[in-house]
This record gives sequence, structure tokens and C-alpha cells, in this order.
Amino acid sequence: MILYAIMILIAWVIVVGLNVLVNPAIETWYVIVAVVISTVAVIAIDAITATVVRLLPKKWFNPFFKRFKVFRWEKNFYHKLGIKKWKDLVPEIGHFTGFRKNKVKEPNNNEYIYRYLMEACYGRVGHFASFFTGFAIIFLYPLKYWNCFGLPVAIVNLIMNSMSWMILRYNTPKLLAVYKRNEKLALANNSIE
Repeated sequence: MILYAIMILIAWVIVVGLNVLVNPAIETWYVIVAVVISTVAVIAIDAITATVVRLLPKKWFNPFFKRFKVFRWEKNFYHKLGIKKWKDLVPEIGHFTGFRKNKVKEPNNNEYIYRYLMEACYGRVGHFASFFTGFAIIFLYPLKYWNCFGLPVAIVNLIMNSMSWMILRYNTPKLLAVYKRNEKLALANNSIE
């Protein structure tokens, strides 16, 4: 949560500072209020997007579908971005759906692992959809201000959703490996009995 708060504060300072320098006709207090309101509004847009995704049929979020495959080049890309250093600093909001994804609590339970993978698919789709729906914030204020508040807030929102999306994609191959290992062990145990 701290990382997001710092990112938001830095973004606010940059957006307000640039607007004060580039758009002196807009009063500073108006810029500050507009940026804060836009931030709150884009969080609401993300929440609505996530809710709509959760209403979609469960069968669409099968983690074994090809559309959820994570490629080797992606994992390498995430490593180059230093994901291991910052992934634990990004807030995990699974408590809203009743399933937290910040720690694998039952690594030997494939029902649990499958649920974890499915919840990660919901999260990936929700964050990906928010890449686009977040840009609706541009229409909150008159269009003459679209590049003053809306666009910068939408871009910060895109970056933050990208971070969560990458974390979910980064964790998926490991969880799939755990799931397959558990299946093999279960088959081996059944054949012994």
C-alpha cells in the first residue's frame, strides 16, 4: 500500500506542478481538487470494472485455457523489470472477493491451488480491462482539460494496473507447476494403494 501511496503522491505533485507551469490560466486550487477527484473517480471506475468481470461466467476463467498462458519471454521480461524486488510492495486486494493472493497457504491442496489460479485469472482480466476503462476519467471534466488531469490520472492508473497484472502473470507458472506436481503425487499415492 505504501508504494501505491507514494506513487500517487508523486504523480499528484508532478501533475499539479506541470499544470501550474504550463497552464497558468487554471488556478492551482482547481488543479489540486481536479486531480484528487479524478483519482478517486478512477479508483471507482476500476472497482466497477472488477465487479463487472466478477459477474462473468466462472467457466471463462479456467486457468488452463490457452488465453491465460504465460510465455517464457514474459517471465524473463518481468525479471528484467526487477519484479521480485517490488511485487510484495503492491497491495493485494483479494480480501474484497474473500480470497487473498499474497501468500499460498495450502500448497499441497489442489482445490485451493485451482481456486488461487482462477482468482488470478479474474484479477488478470479485471486489471487488463482497467487499462482501457480507466481512460473514461478523461470525460469527468470538460474536454478542454482532458490532457491536464484526465490523461495523467489515466496513465498513472494504467501503470498501477499493469504492475498488478504483471504480478499475477508472473506467479501463474509457479502455481501451475505446484498444481501438476500435486496431481502426480496424488496419482502415485493412488497407485501404491
